[in-house]
Formats: sequence, C-alpha cells, structure tokens
Amino acid sequence: MKLLNIFFCTLVFANTAFADSIKLEDLFSSKSRIEYLIKQERDFGTDTIALKNFLKPIISYSKIYDDESLLIAYDNMLARGFANVYDSANARSTNLYLTAIKKAKNTKDKELEFWTKVNYGFYLYDLHNYTDAFPVFLGLRDLLPQISLKKLPNPDISLRNMAYFFGSIGDAEANMEYLNLARKHAAPQSREMGSILDALGTAYLKLADTVTAFRYFKEVESLSKFNGDEVRLGKALGNQALIYRGKGDFGKAVDLLLEDLVYSERNSSNQNTMYAYILLARIYVDQGKLDLAENAIKRASNYATQKVYLKKSEKEITEVRLQIAVKRQDDHSELLARRRLIQINDSLQLWNSDEKLQQLKWLADKQKYIHRIELGKEQFEKELFKKRAYSIVVVLLLALSISLYFLFNRKLKVRRIIYERRVLGLQMEKYLSDQKLMEANNNLSSFTIYLKEKNEYIANLKDEIETVKQTSFSVIENERGQLQALLESHLMTEDKWSLFKEAFVKEYPLFYNDILRKFPELTESNLRFIFLGKLGLKNNEISNLLGVTEDAVKKAKQRLKKKIGEDRYTVLSSNLKS
Repeated sequence: MKLLNIFFCTLVFANTAFADSIKLEDLFSSKSRIEYLIKQERDFGTDTIALKNFLKPIISYSKIYDDESLLIAYDNMLARGFANVYDSANARSTNLYLTAIKKAKNTKDKELEFWTKVNYGFYLYDLHNYTDAFPVFLGLRDLLPQISLKKLPNPDISLRNMAYFFGSIGDAEANMEYLNLARKHAAPQSREMGSILDALGTAYLKLADTVTAFRYFKEVESLSKFNGDEVRLGKALGNQALIYRGKGDFGKAVDLLLEDLVYSERNSSNQNTMYAYILLARIYVDQGKLDLAENAIKRASNYATQKVYLKKSEKEITEVRLQIAVKRQDDHSELLARRRLIQINDSLQLWNSDEKLQQLKWLADKQKYIHRIELGKEQFEKELFKKRAYSIVVVLLLALSISLYFLFNRKLKVRRIIYERRVLGLQMEKYLSDQKLMEANNNLSSFTIYLKEKNEYIANLKDEIETVKQTSFSVIENERGQLQALLESHLMTEDKWSLFKEAFVKEYPLFYNDILRKFPELTESNLRFIFLGKLGLKNNEISNLLGVTEDAVKKAKQRLKKKIGEDRYTVLSSNLKS
C-alpha cells in the first residue's frame, strides 16, 4: 500500500509541481536522500520566492517516505539559501538552523545532529562570526568520536568545514587532522576533493613547506580544469602566485594572479577577486610599480567596503596604501592611511582581530586539554582496578626481590674482593716500575725504558677498564673509580716532567740550546711534545703519557706548525729526526 502511495504522489508531482523545483528519486536511506537533494542546491540571487518554490517539494517528500530527516534538510537548505540572499547573518537563517538542530536532537540521530550543527557553525564562520561559531565547533569536536562517518551525509564536506574553522583560529593540528579525514571520504575527481586539496596546500604553506604546498596547488589546478570549476582554478593559481612571490619571481606571480582574476571576475567570486587584487597590489609595490599597485588596491577596496565581515581585508588594503604613500614620500596620504589603520584596528577589536582569533585558539586548546584530562580520569579509574588486582603480585615480587637482594649483596662482596686484588696487583706493578726508575741513574736511557714500560702499562690498564665496563665489575668501578685513578697516576706529572727534562738536556745539550735559540717562542707544553717526539714516540704513545687523546696530540702539533711557520716547522722536524 505504501509503495502505491509513493507511486501516486510521484505521479501527482510530475503533473502539478513547479517545473523548476527540486527532485528526489526513490532512495533507501535518509543519508542518500539528503545527499541527493544537496546536489541540486542552486543560487537564486535575491529571489526568495523562487528559492522557496524550488525547495517546497521536500516537505511532501518527507511525508511520502515518512522521513523526518528531510524536513531537517529542508530547514538547512532554506537557511543556507537565505544566507546567500542577504550575504550576512540574518534572523531567518539563524532561526531555521536552530530549529533544525532542535529537530535533529529529538530524532536521537547523532549523525543528523552533527550534520546540522556543522551547517550552522559554517554559516557563522563563513560570515566571519568566529566568536559565535567557536562553541559550535568545539561541541562538534567532542561529538565526532560518537558518530559513524559512514552514516553522516556528505562527510567530506562536514569534515572540510570543520577544518576550515580550526585552521582560521590557528589550530594547525586540528586543521590537518580533519582535512586528511575529509580526503578519505571525498570522491577522487570531485569538486569537494579540489577544495580539500586546496586547503591542505594552504595548511602546508602556513607551515612554510612550500614544496608540498605547491604540489597540492598544482593538483588542484589540474582537478579544477577537469571539473570545469573556474572559481577553484582561480584560487589555485592565486595560491601558486603566493609561492612565486616568496621566491622573488614577481613576473610569474603577476601572470598567475591576472589569470586568477579572469576566472574570479567571470564567475562573480567577489571575495577571491578582492584577495587576488590585494596580493597583486603587494607584488606591484615589491616591484616599485606604484601606479599599478594603486589601481589594483582601488579595485580591491570596491569589494572590501561592501561587507562588514571583510573589515580585516580593508585593513590589508590600508596597509598597502600606507606602503605606497611611504615609497612616494607622500606625507599627507601616509597620515590618512595611518589614521585609518587605527580606526580599523579599533573596529576589529569588536569584530575578528588576530588577538581575538588567538584567544579562541587558546580556549580551544584549553578545552582540548580538559577533555584529555577527563579521559585520563576515566582511564585512571580503570587502571585503579587493575592495580588493586596486581597488589598481591607486587607483594610476592617484593618478597622475592628482598631474597634476591641479599643474594646479590653476597655475590657483590665476592666481586669486590676480586676487584681489590686486581687493583692491588696493578698498583704493585706501578710501584715496581717507579722504584726501578728511582734506583737507576737519572739518565735519558733509563727514562726512555721507563716511558716505554709506562706506555705498555697504560695501554693494558685502558683495556682492563674497558673489559670491566662490560662485566658485573663495572658497578664497583663506577662506585670506587680505583682503576681510573690508577690510570691517571701513570701520567707524566710536573715532577716527572722536570726529572725527564733534566735527563734529556744532559743527553742532548746542543739540540736543546739550538731549539731555544732558533725558537724562543716555544712554551713548556710545546717542549713536551718535541722532547717525546725526539725519543721516537708515536702520537698514541705521547697521548697515553700526557693523558690526552691522539687527536689532541695531532692538533697540538698543527698549532705549533701554525705558530712558528711551515718553513721553520720543517727545520724543527729535521732536527727531531737527526
């Protein structure tokens, strides 16, 4: 019987309805019906009667399909139509949106409620009423995890519109998140995909990633040509012009903007036309073409003064006029521009200043953190139950740990004894080596043997320390540091250096006097490297004795070479080898 009624009513519509009215096919879900209706949306200019007549059949369709969601769609579409008619916030649109939201809540359909709220929030955002749009989108962000995107009408458009708002208040993270989510649900070759890719390009441009941004804008350009979407094509070209301007390629940027203006003006895209003229004027100022800049900014001004919500653009226009006046040294025009800027800034405090947008972003961040804290509390309560269940296990583990602790201490005591014996043995080797030097005559031959032995001790001790680091003895060494202290005791101290120098001078008096005569600028530090080098010690052996790295030895020699000059350094090197 229901199918018969549908057929009868459809037949009646075919004969009696307005020829120019919205149509609806026999679809099986509210989502698909709403999407089918939205595809037919049209702009009737200021003709509200034509708008109402066009949408009126939806009321009858809601009865035919017994689908209340179609009445909600009707309210949304009529509200959007009135917003286009007035091109400003109006009581009729606002009331229709709020009525639709109330109806959607009553249906208990969260997807329908979400869709309706997005439409209302975007209506406020599109008219630059960010303050009123803010709580709407904030609520949508919390509602999003509760809905199924598969059941949401046009999820790509809803998510894109959310991204637009959060991007406008500077929340780059949310902007990118919703754009990428919208991209997953958009048809690959659709106009909606073009708008999403364009927004992604803009997002990357704000992050100063011009390579990725340009790639997206070129993709939008290609897709817009495919779809015949000249407005989107103009925007893509204008965005590319921004990048070329940043690179300093003003000629290419101007060409792209002029092409953008052809498409924007031909399609009466006033806002985009205004933006293009502002950017064009800025580039002409960069080039010093002030007459062209003034002409472009006049054209932009014709659009900016038409709407109150474009006051921020009027500020940009006035800033360009100020730049022109400064470059022309036109004091009168400069004064007028500065006064106008003050007036606009004061007015923006009541509208949508950068400060107000920043405050909205802070509030959005605050709400995000509060939401995270609430989620954290829920998680905490869940974890609390687990912790109580684990408490018995923890007690058992604690008892086991105590037993292991005593066992470990016992083993550690044994290791300490072994460690102490090893250190004692190494200390004895050092003592015998030092004793041998003391018992020998203070001559260079004894010192040379001593230094060779020292090198072997140091090398072995370094290996010993590295080995200890890889074993359980590392804990003891870190605690006591006896091996490291022993290593440092092998280094050449001032006392040992004095003894060594005395023995060296006795052995090579002529060499010593000749060096001091030819190179009076040498320091004691330089002499250490020279004397040890004279004995034939290599860089690694010198580094061991002096307690520095091998690279430090090389750099010290390089500094010496730079200090005395390359020719004199060659002479010195020859003396060392003779």
